[in-house]
Amino acid sequence: MQKPAIQNATDFFIAYTTALLSAGTYTARIVKCVRRIAEVYGYEIHINFFFHNISVNIFDKDDHSIQRTYIIPNNHAHVNFKIILDLSALSWAIYDCRYELEESRKLFQEIIHQKKYSYIFNIFFVSFANAAFCKLFGGDFASAILVFFAALLGLILRYILTKVKIDLRIQYILCSFLSSLLVAIQSNVTSTADVALGSSVLYLLPGVFFINSIIDILKDYILMGLSRIISVSILVCCLSLGLSMTLAISHFEILQ
Repeated sequence: MQKPAIQNATDFFIAYTTALLSAGTYTARIVKCVRRIAEVYGYEIHINFFFHNISVNIFDKDDHSIQRTYIIPNNHAHVNFKIILDLSALSWAIYDCRYELEESRKLFQEIIHQKKYSYIFNIFFVSFANAAFCKLFGGDFASAILVFFAALLGLILRYILTKVKIDLRIQYILCSFLSSLLVAIQSNVTSTADVALGSSVLYLLPGVFFINSIIDILKDYILMGLSRIISVSILVCCLSLGLSMTLAISHFEILQ
């Protein structure tokens, strides 16, 4: 296998790193996958992660004077476990089969441009999951139906707010307020309104990012882990603020 030019290899490493990070995986996994690919092509790579940017340094193992250093912005997107799985598998495929860079790039493009589930399917699935959690936590059937529509309405609002590029923290406040307000207004139809209220905003909990932040800290990527956990904490506070607005309007009657 012919060693690719450092600029071509660097472009591929950067695209792979940003795609894996934006899909929502933890830092240590990204580093292992990228280093595995770099080893195949005869390069060594060092990556420093920050919340908004990534510092990447690549150099030729045989000649350290041949190197590249880039500062690239992070592109945070929705969590996509399918892309994470496929990109991780691609790193092993490159390592085992010793693909040429062009072949690796072609496979990479196929992965990131694969057909995704429609947003309509996603919001119905997430809403149904929220309703199932409501039943799991002791809610009755009426509460589950109420939570389903509350989550559905909140997810539609979040989609609209995302399209018009409203700040994520404001999205959390408005969506949690709208979902919980619907439950509060219709609380008379169920005997477990308190369970419905708590379940109505579960779709907003950033559980994956919280887990990633803990893994980053345990794997000694302290800076990235702390940045993530602070960001997650702020989002949870925004969620709580929206929920508190609903409780204030209803004078906490739903909890009594």
